[in-house]
Amino acid sequence: PMLDVIVRRCLLLCCWLFCVQQVQAADGDKLFTISGFGTVGAVYSDTGQVDIVRDLLQARGVGYSSRLDFGVDSLLGLQLSTSVLDNLDASVQVVSRRSQTGFDPDVTWAFLKYSPNDNLQLRAGRLGFDVYLLADSRNVAYSYLWVRPPIDYFGNLIVSYIDGADMVIKYPVGPGIARFKAFAGKAREKTYTGVPDQYFSLKGSDVVGGHVEYQTESWMYRVGYSQIRFKNEFPGFQGLIDGLRSPAINAISPLAATVAGNIGFQDKAINYLSAGIAYDEGPLQAQLMLSQTRSAILPYPGFKAGYFTVGYRIKKWTPYFSYSAATPEHRQSSGNTGLPFGVNPNIDILILGANALANTVVNKQSTVSLGARYDLGDKIDLKIQVDHIDSTSPQITRNAQPGWDGKANLLSVSVNFVF
Repeated sequence: PMLDVIVRRCLLLCCWLFCVQQVQAADGDKLFTISGFGTVGAVYSDTGQVDIVRDLLQARGVGYSSRLDFGVDSLLGLQLSTSVLDNLDASVQVVSRRSQTGFDPDVTWAFLKYSPNDNLQLRAGRLGFDVYLLADSRNVAYSYLWVRPPIDYFGNLIVSYIDGADMVIKYPVGPGIARFKAFAGKAREKTYTGVPDQYFSLKGSDVVGGHVEYQTESWMYRVGYSQIRFKNEFPGFQGLIDGLRSPAINAISPLAATVAGNIGFQDKAINYLSAGIAYDEGPLQAQLMLSQTRSAILPYPGFKAGYFTVGYRIKKWTPYFSYSAATPEHRQSSGNTGLPFGVNPNIDILILGANALANTVVNKQSTVSLGARYDLGDKIDLKIQVDHIDSTSPQITRNAQPGWDGKANLLSVSVNFVF
């Protein structure tokens, strides 16, 4: 496809430009910059009955796998930037963090940026998925108060970057700056399915979205919309879908074909609608973000999520409080597919499978967090955070054991830095 060709050429061009600039820099001209960020973190869980993960891109977390874990939050990122022309820049970012297969480095940015004037910016290549406020920089822990972004809100994201293009238009309005951003591209990542060595490939899935933002000296307001349309089917679903579409079960209940269509991910979309407000002046920081995720996929029902954070700086210390929560749009119950049960043992197996999928993933969880950030220097900080998690119906977890009461308490410590 043409988009793949464009993205690959942008990646190759960025790499070539860096090589050229490094040769020039060797002659004494500093035409490129190297920067980076990182986190060294440790987190302890008071329960061994479930793994709490940072987001759905992680295959294991803290608790069941290990009560004390050093990999949930630890990461390292490196950025290289260069100015090709007066209004053309190139950037590459590589991040190593825990994902599905370990800490393999991943190219999360690789783009060319063209800025013909102060009010317009165009980028093409590999870009961060800017679906929520802070979503594009959620790996840079030094840039925010928490040890990790609220998992009830950010943890559901299964895309962190896209291969495509975006456009930003900004203009002064009153005492502030208004910005409009639109983006489109393809997803490339894969997410863990809960089965060892089995992953759901997002490669080729269409991603579009945008947001409107208004920022003054102290306030920021933002409203955004994004959509992911899946290209591939979720592993293990195809057999059930084919069975529900068989003539035998449709002769008993024509509803079976409709249920089969609702189970699959292929060619289905997830829509994200978000709104938020942030305040930062003097010692006080506060944020309120709300979102609604809509889906017509039976095993991945829509939900609402939000968080509120407030922090107050006292010299080098910034204590903070945060509350986040996610709740399903519609409460689900067993048998809600409406398929008749008890007619035929072979057909009953399919109906049980459909009903199980309809009730497997219901996102209902809340977290109360207390923490403090201590600035060790201009580019390094220390954070301590306690989380109380109450998960009535967990989604952002792994390895939940029978009998788990849905409660977990985490104690996290991290050192975060930029350079």
